[in-house]
Amino acid sequence: MLFYNLIWRLRTHEELFEGDHKNESIGKKILVLITGYKVSVRKLKEKWHVYPMEDTEENWENKPKRKLVIMPKDEGRTEIVERIDAAVRSGAIPDRVWATPGLPMLIFILAGLIATLLFGDIVWICIRIVL
Repeated sequence: MLFYNLIWRLRTHEELFEGDHKNESIGKKILVLITGYKVSVRKLKEKWHVYPMEDTEENWENKPKRKLVIMPKDEGRTEIVERIDAAVRSGAIPDRVWATPGLPMLIFILAGLIATLLFGDIVWICIRIVL
């Protein structure tokens, strides 16, 4: 994802973090860069397995404020997408928002099993190399 985002930035010359996102912490930005990518709201609404990594909330000026969400949840996904869509239609935020694919944990468990079967205990191998 990180390489995808860097290539996207070089290709489009658009900012990765604009508006309210510039004030987010560097740690949160790094996590977003390695776990998500920018997608149009139309695609976010079409693809059920893509989860928004940002949300909007009204501030005291009745202007939507964007915030990054590191751990998106399935509950309330539709409401979050609708809030983002309304903010895009009103012109308050750009059309491209941060999103992450919803990968099932089974994929990661299978990858760990295959790595263990092929290489053995990877942690012990790393410790042995260091010592």
